[in-house]
Amino acid sequence: MDANEIIKRYADGETKFIEAQLNGVNLFGADLIGIDLNRANLRDAILIFTYLSRAILNKANLISTNLSGANLNQASLISANLHDANLHGATLEGADLRNANLTLADLLDANLMNADLRGANLSGANLTGACLRGANLREEKRIYNAILRGTNLHKADLRGANLTGADLAKVDLSGANLSESTLRGADLSGANLSQAIVQNASLTEINLAGANLKAANLMNSRLDRANLSETELTDINLQGTLLADAKLNKAKMSGANLSFARLSRADLSRVNLRGANLNEADLVDAYLARTNLMGANLSKAILIRAEISTANLMGANLHETIMPDGTVNY
Repeated sequence: MDANEIIKRYADGETKFIEAQLNGVNLFGADLIGIDLNRANLRDAILIFTYLSRAILNKANLISTNLSGANLNQASLISANLHDANLHGATLEGADLRNANLTLADLLDANLMNADLRGANLSGANLTGACLRGANLREEKRIYNAILRGTNLHKADLRGANLTGADLAKVDLSGANLSESTLRGADLSGANLSQAIVQNASLTEINLAGANLKAANLMNSRLDRANLSETELTDINLQGTLLADAKLNKAKMSGANLSFARLSRADLSRVNLRGANLNEADLVDAYLARTNLMGANLSKAILIRAEISTANLMGANLHETIMPDGTVNY
């Protein structure tokens, strides 16, 4: 079937083209809203600026297809094969991409707002500048387990995205916006989150071991029981953040802003907090063995029952600090 035939038949009211063989077809800018291309073969097809909103493309073969600028809003692409597809600037708002194969796909500046990406494979995909606000990448009972290892999400918009349990190990999220997102139990070990915005996010039990969060903003986020061991946290903003029971041993946190942070029972052993701001921080029962607090601001901090006997407090500001024995230092 060639382009002219499918366009004519669609114009005449036909919408079902199930299992159609359209390999290499050129449908540049065609209006195919609501078309049913279930299990169709569109490999190497040219669908630039094509209107495919609410289209059905479940299990379709879209390998190496050019969909740049295409409109796929609310389209159904369940289990579709989009390996190496070009989706630069495409809009997939509200699209269903469950279990889709997006390996090596180019999603530069694509709009995936509120898209369902549960179980999608995005390994090696380029999502630089993409909008994933409200997208669902949640892992659910291993049925839908999004694969994002090695994905480029530099400066991506992930505000409000659900990434619960997602595998984001070694992913590039530098400069990304993850405000109000949910990443409970997600694996971001070795990930690059430098200068990322992660305010008011839910990061409970997240694994950030060995990750780079230099100059990131995690203000007012939840990181209770998080693993931040040996993490790069220099100049990070953790103001008002919940870090109860978090593991921060050997982390680099010089210049960090931890004012009003809640660090009860946190493991801060061997952490470099030189020049950090811990003003009014809650450090009840925290473990600060051999922690470097040189020049740190601990004014009005609460250190009740905290282990600080081997910490380096040279030049630290302890004005009105509540010490481990409960006394107030003046």
